[in-house]
Amino acid sequence: MHSPNPIEPKLRILDVAISLFSQKGFAAVGVREIAKEADVNIAMISYYFEGKTGILKAVLEEFFEQYFLMLNEAVDEGKPTEEGIRILISHMVDFIRDNTELALVAYNELPLDLPELAEFKAEKITQMIGILSGLIKKYGLDPEDRYHLGLIGPSLFSMVFMNFRIRPILRDVFRIKFDDAYYDEFKETIATLFLAGIQGVAAREKELKRKKR
Repeated sequence: MHSPNPIEPKLRILDVAISLFSQKGFAAVGVREIAKEADVNIAMISYYFEGKTGILKAVLEEFFEQYFLMLNEAVDEGKPTEEGIRILISHMVDFIRDNTELALVAYNELPLDLPELAEFKAEKITQMIGILSGLIKKYGLDPEDRYHLGLIGPSLFSMVFMNFRIRPILRDVFRIKFDDAYYDEFKETIATLFLAGIQGVAAREKELKRKKR
């Protein structure tokens, strides 16, 4: 007889937690509910994750791993800037379609003020800023300008993610069918809005510098 796979309970806990967090929110879900739905003993949650906050950290870690891969590909020096942005947005949309619950947990819970995750989140945001600095540099913006970095990155993030967060409302109000045709148009629209926006910021900065001379 084969012994049970020791990784299997851990994956069940993660999958159940992602589903519950996306439906109810992190604060409304308890470890007992997670353990019951994952069909594990509560002690396993402590063993694998050291509690509910540890589960959320693992969920965010999984999300950031995928997100950073997409960002790095977009700022690849070998790609034209506009092409990189369109690739990034396309990959973001495809990723969220395939991992909607995971993405929504990250979007909803990332701002959560948990002291246990403060250092972890600071590390991830710093990493994100480092990648985004390469992106805005291509537009002639100062890669050390934390003001623009703090605006441009979250703006793109929210433009894409908010659509998925309010999808039930869009479906009910506008009778939208969320098929491939819709998301092809969605990618193009977001890319156009973002590219026009960042190009506008770059042009404004260039004009401000010219006036200061």
